[in-house]
Amino acid sequence: MALAALAGLYLSFVAYQSGGDLVALALLLVTGLGVFVYLNPRAESYRYLFPGLLAFALFVIFPICLVVYISLTKYSANHLLGLPDVLLRFRAEVTVSGSDTFNFVLHRQDDGKFVLELKNEKNPEERFVSEPIGLIPGHDGSFSEGPYRLTQISPKEQIPGTVLTPADVARERLYQPLRNVPFKLPGNMLVGKGDLEHFVVEKRVWKANPDGSLTNQIDGSVIRPDFHEGRFVDQNGEQFGPGFRAFAGLDNYIRIITDPRIQGPFFRIFLWTLTFSICSVLGTFTAGILLAVILQWRELRFRKLYRTLLILPYAVPGILSILILRGLFSQEFGAVNQLLKTVLGFAPAWETDPWAARAMILLINVWLGYPYMMLICTGMLQSIPATIYESAAIDGSNPVLNFFYLTLPLVLPPLFPVLVASFAFSFNNFALIYLLTAGQPRMPGGGIAGETDILVTYTYNLAFRDAGANYGLASAIATLLFFIVGTLSWINLRFTLKRYAVGR
Repeated sequence: MALAALAGLYLSFVAYQSGGDLVALALLLVTGLGVFVYLNPRAESYRYLFPGLLAFALFVIFPICLVVYISLTKYSANHLLGLPDVLLRFRAEVTVSGSDTFNFVLHRQDDGKFVLELKNEKNPEERFVSEPIGLIPGHDGSFSEGPYRLTQISPKEQIPGTVLTPADVARERLYQPLRNVPFKLPGNMLVGKGDLEHFVVEKRVWKANPDGSLTNQIDGSVIRPDFHEGRFVDQNGEQFGPGFRAFAGLDNYIRIITDPRIQGPFFRIFLWTLTFSICSVLGTFTAGILLAVILQWRELRFRKLYRTLLILPYAVPGILSILILRGLFSQEFGAVNQLLKTVLGFAPAWETDPWAARAMILLINVWLGYPYMMLICTGMLQSIPATIYESAAIDGSNPVLNFFYLTLPLVLPPLFPVLVASFAFSFNNFALIYLLTAGQPRMPGGGIAGETDILVTYTYNLAFRDAGANYGLASAIATLLFFIVGTLSWINLRFTLKRYAVGR
């Protein structure tokens, strides 16, 4: 336990040093809680639950909370950075001021630090050196580390340490930290890296004000953060610099309802997702239970062979089956269209006609899903006593009446939770849509939306394939999906508990 606690404390310290304060705090709390649980006798019963609860919090609760939080922000390709990062970029913006340029030499000290030496190109006897600084190879540097003051020294003064040539500086990847760490000459003149061999006098463009605004030191204009738009704007509303992540409240949810560019595609896609899920469940259940009933007929010869062959689609990996079926349904060269042209004289436009594409998706999904339903229904049918059907036969019943008045009433109630779970799975069946049609054909006037997109693929397109990469809007849709699936799970649980209560 001591070794585990030391490892947790070390990771927390590393996270804090890297700037991840919240991550460091979370690691510290988890480490402290773990020490308490495993060393306190009163918490003995939680020793077995602690790993599972920790994994549940990390892989379930945290992602849900993160998605909900992102849905309440303006987080997109145009608003990737936080406000402190945007301010850092403004502070880093400089303009060349003056004509003096300086040659530089870097001296490595015995303790691993470096001393920067500058020589005025016009007057080589004018030399400046910095205090020892720590440069991390390949690191961007930080403005909290500077600016470092340069002091003037005599022309003949010797500087201790090993002189690094420009080739040495490039080989050890010291140009990047050297370029991003500011230096200040006597008189408060800033100098920065100009090219590979020179430093130049610079002037900061923006000056931070106490009220959070920035003043342009060249033309005197002032810009302020607009937290509604997530941008810095001037008095005329003109935007400056990159956007920052700002709290948007329910704007993304309201946009789903009110924005015509999203409202139309969203509700059309929602209706298609609902229809696709219902039809998929009905199709797979109908095919599965009919095949299970037929294969349950004892007089049928080679039942085991038929059952084995019918289960094969379930044994083949789903991704492989989808890719093969996509080739078979190819509009130009697929075997399905060639057969239909030969037999019926026509071939549907599976790839360009929206209704044909939707029909293809439903057919393939039923083909992929009926073996599972057939297996479930077969197990339930085997639990029904044969005497029930024998009694019905004596009363003059037939197989059709047996199916509707005996088999379905006995099979459907215990199968209802499976049907609800299948509906929830179809509602989020990303792989089928993405691999089969990728949402094609495109929806007229729907932007990135496709006629065969379901909500989960539409969310993916908004987040990762749209030019704006609107993560906030995509997270809002994902949150709605979560509540829909959560409601279905709640209904499933309530129905199951009610059924068991009645059974007792």
